[in-house]
Amino acid sequence: MTAEPLSFWRRWLPQSITAQILLLALAGLILAQVLGLQIYRHERDEALGLVNSRNAMIRLSSVVRLLSSSPVQLHEEILRASRSETLMMRIQDVPLSPSEHNAQYETIFRHLLDYPNNLSIQISAERVSNLPPPTMFQQMHQQSPDKQGRSRNNMPPPLWQRDVRMYGAIELVDGRWLNFSSLADREPPTWSPSSLLSLLLVALLIGAVLFVLLRRTTRPLKLLARQAEQFGRGDAIPPLNETGPLEVAETLAAFNRMQLRLNRFVQDRTQMLAAISHDLRTPLTSLRLRCEFLPEGDDRDRMLQTLSQMEGMLHATLSFARDDHQGETSRPVDLVSLLHSLCDDYEDNGQPVLCHAEGKRVYQCRPDVLRRVLQNLINNALKYAGDAEVSLEETAESLLIRVRDHGAGIPEEQLDNVFKPFYRLDSARNTEDGSVGLGLAIARTLIHQHGGELRLSNAPDGGLLAEIQLPV
Repeated sequence: MTAEPLSFWRRWLPQSITAQILLLALAGLILAQVLGLQIYRHERDEALGLVNSRNAMIRLSSVVRLLSSSPVQLHEEILRASRSETLMMRIQDVPLSPSEHNAQYETIFRHLLDYPNNLSIQISAERVSNLPPPTMFQQMHQQSPDKQGRSRNNMPPPLWQRDVRMYGAIELVDGRWLNFSSLADREPPTWSPSSLLSLLLVALLIGAVLFVLLRRTTRPLKLLARQAEQFGRGDAIPPLNETGPLEVAETLAAFNRMQLRLNRFVQDRTQMLAAISHDLRTPLTSLRLRCEFLPEGDDRDRMLQTLSQMEGMLHATLSFARDDHQGETSRPVDLVSLLHSLCDDYEDNGQPVLCHAEGKRVYQCRPDVLRRVLQNLINNALKYAGDAEVSLEETAESLLIRVRDHGAGIPEEQLDNVFKPFYRLDSARNTEDGSVGLGLAIARTLIHQHGGELRLSNAPDGGLLAEIQLPV
């Protein structure tokens, strides 16, 4: 199957599992109804054919007996009284000779009448409807009067589409022929208003039952998706109620176990790092005290500087491993107000930071965490370029917060490396400023906890562009 038909079906078919199952169930119901009606109609035709043929033979045998024992003057009266909508009879001088004889029907009819062998019986049964009827057959129906003796010339012609169950001729004792034809009963239309109404009622009933069952099944799955999204953003969420069908309940239980194990892993790692921090700070403090008692000189200053760097790296590592703001809960925040407040703080301190954001945009996030990320990006822009511009843009799928400067930028091959922990650009940074290369790594981690992405690129007109993409 080509891509175009697949894209067509993906575009027009419903996406939710509830709508897909309902559509599939209704399509199956309609197909089953159509097949059931066709099977019923076929079996009904078979049963009615046998009943009609049997009734026609019984009536014909009675009419032949009456004609054989009655005067000729009463023959027409007997025929008018014996005709019906499905059985036509007419006494003619020429027999209605069928092209194919049904020997079984002729034998049954001869035994039923105890008819002598010198009188001919010619019967054909089950004539196919799409074949034209014999000329004599047409003339018999067109010329035969109704039960009141009125001519049928002004009446509509008979429906030749109706199956002829049985037709033929029986030779009477006076040499004339009783020509007859037995038609099938008129079938009601397959899709009558009553059948359509019954199909609609059944579809509504099945659809309502399926809708209730599917809602009961999909409601926990929707809650699971929402909780997983919040958990992926770093929010603290309560365990899910393990309700619904067995498979759904097992899925919810597995998610609860995964959440518990991940939380336990993070807590164990944090406790381990806290213990390492305590154990490392003790010997570092001892080394610093020993250095303080050393004679003043370059060696003493370098050792103290090295110890300060080690303490800074230790503090930054702990901050990276266990976010200081991991206990903060998400809440609705106006991002425009947050950006203006942050930029105003920098401007109050005489730093060139511009904000390009208007209106109001409320977003569910952890504002302290987001402020910390923005401060890191703005500080980098001010430190290495001397200026910063902050803007907010909303698209159909995300919110874009951009921080750019007009400095020298970063080489293209280094744009991804600067997010690695402890990675430093030697040409732009040094260890004297107290930086250990964890700022961007922490910033990207915090943005990932919001379900977003942090990217760096060089602006076409010069400078570095940091773009935060948050899902809406």
